[in-house]
Amino acid sequence: MTPAEALARRRVLWMNALFAAGLAFALPWFAAGLLAHRWDPARGTLWATHHAYGVRTFWFGVIGLLAPVAVPEIGVGLLVVVWLWCAVRLGRAFLAWDRAEWIMDPGRFV
Repeated sequence: MTPAEALARRRVLWMNALFAAGLAFALPWFAAGLLAHRWDPARGTLWATHHAYGVRTFWFGVIGLLAPVAVPEIGVGLLVVVWLWCAVRLGRAFLAWDRAEWIMDPGRFV
């Protein structure tokens, strides 16, 4: 593994760890989203898919967090569904990171 790939792998680990902490507290979620957008997505390596996956997870989580404000009748139920959905995506991201493999089709919902 080249030093650039090792750095990209470490960045993805930090991003995933912050997303995981963000499931309990909102601030780390936003920090992870900022890092996913700011860090170079390591174009041409398998870590590029991890960055794209992290960006999508961030935005879907934010939209899911704000949706109950728009539709308060289903607020708590929607928050639970979005939280579980984000937890599943994070589990998938950690497994792909551990195996050092691509996250196939980061454009999918799950």
